[in-house]
Amino acid sequence: MPLPRELQLVVVTPETTVLDVPVSGLRLPLYDGQIGILPGRAPLVGRLGYGELKYTPTDGREESLFVDGGFVQVNGPVVSVLTNRALSTDAISAREAEEQLTRAVALVPRTELEFQAKDRDQERARRMLALARRSR
Repeated sequence: MPLPRELQLVVVTPETTVLDVPVSGLRLPLYDGQIGILPGRAPLVGRLGYGELKYTPTDGREESLFVDGGFVQVNGPVVSVLTNRALSTDAISAREAEEQLTRAVALVPRTELEFQAKDRDQERARRMLALARRSR
């Protein structure tokens, strides 16, 4: 049986389907590192981290989104990304990301849950800021 030549990337947030496009490959952030996915990939379920989902539509140009945690599932030629938020890299403001980072750093946690929330907020803001600075 021949391997598929493309994948169908579907990115879904709680509000809407952000993307549903054929791609030749993609790279996305898992909570513990990056993963690249090409056609023929074995099935997979993984927990997303914060960062850039970079994909190559079948026309060859690279595009990207910022994903805000969630899950990814690879099932045959379909890659489903379920995320809290998916933003176009053009929509990310370096100034707003810096402000988010400043607010996150200024938080004074008192419980374990507050420490975890502060870490998440800082990581998210740092990744957004890095992506905003790189895409300019």
